[in-house]
Amino acid sequence: MNLNNIDFFKCVFEDPGTVPGTFNNDFFKERSYLGGWTVSTRHPYNGLKRFPFTNYIHSNTVEDVSIDDLRQTLESTVKNYATDKNVIFLSGGKDSTALAHVFKKLEIPFTAVSLFSTVSNTTEKHIVKTIEQELDIDVKYFRLDTIPQKDFFYWVENPYTAKVIALTELGLTNHRIFTGEIGTGEMQVNQALQYTAMKGYNPRALARWHVNVCGSYRKVNSVLDLHEDGIYKECVAHFEERFNQWQEHPDVLNRVMFARLQDEGSYRLFNYGLDDFEWVHPFAEDSFIYKCVNMPSHYKGKKNLYKLMYNDLTNIPWRYPKSGLGITTM
Repeated sequence: MNLNNIDFFKCVFEDPGTVPGTFNNDFFKERSYLGGWTVSTRHPYNGLKRFPFTNYIHSNTVEDVSIDDLRQTLESTVKNYATDKNVIFLSGGKDSTALAHVFKKLEIPFTAVSLFSTVSNTTEKHIVKTIEQELDIDVKYFRLDTIPQKDFFYWVENPYTAKVIALTELGLTNHRIFTGEIGTGEMQVNQALQYTAMKGYNPRALARWHVNVCGSYRKVNSVLDLHEDGIYKECVAHFEERFNQWQEHPDVLNRVMFARLQDEGSYRLFNYGLDDFEWVHPFAEDSFIYKCVNMPSHYKGKKNLYKLMYNDLTNIPWRYPKSGLGITTM
């Protein structure tokens, strides 16, 4: 279950009950076009619906938020939800490293867990080892060379499965689990920013780019229509509407970085809300992510907000490219 306030990312699928209807093939087709998730109101069963978030995150003005205010908001969230038994998944990336730094600064105890694979070409264990030494913490390393196939009924999120396996095997299911999900909201934005710098703010092209990136698992960066299928075009139209909605926001860089955040964030957080574990996502907390999104864009880029909040934060994650687990799903 998701414990903290993440109203900007909440969505609900209708309960099919004990006598579900027939499968909605269009739902599964849409899910394939977006790499495991959907944006429409379609449900896996015909006759039922998904209800997306109703609170929109963007403001019509650039908010006057100080770095001190942002830091205090984050630390308040961590203190409100931390217990004497906490877990942080440490990936070697900027988000989880910043979160571990906050726990250390506030002197809150936590167990750091890091997943790795001995068969992956992109293992980041060596980066985590360096961060472990820098932060002076002990990390529990959990080897996972394959992720067993899980029959996700709604949205497919294999990293979630890997975390659940590690928690269970390490006997940490009774802890409160903190993730770096959502971060400062800057998720895979470099190509979109580069395109906008060259061609200007083009909602249609940016929408095509996002659908193509998601559907290809970030292998295809194209602003062209890649399919003639009606559901593919629906997905493109959805994100075009999102980018158009953000036209009201005066900071064009914020538009490019965050117009798709709520849809993708809903997907990233959804499966955590279906189990009995106690998950906390401090960066997705309503008060924190709203300020991140709507404050001036000159603070942002490469997740530098973390460095501005904590000038003693290690720069190790900024020295290495983020490559992900690279663990095969069986």
